[in-house]
Amino acid sequence: MAFLLNARKSPVTISARDVPRIDSHRLQLLLVAQRQWVRDAVGFELIDMAPGFREGLARLGLPRDHFDKEARQ
Repeated sequence: MAFLLNARKSPVTISARDVPRIDSHRLQLLLVAQRQWVRDAVGFELIDMAPGFREGLARLGLPRDHFDKEARQ
């Protein structure tokens, strides 16, 4: 959270390499941040998503590729 607040208006890349699964609270933070960065027309990228992270996205109602750059285009 602190990182995102300090990075506002700057492009960010967040690695999810060490996140074996995502819970609803962290997903909500990522979705709000993603929406804000899109509104600000600044790059927001989530990379290195483990299979468990992607399964968590599906479990919480999002497509597994929600944060993939190509899927958003």
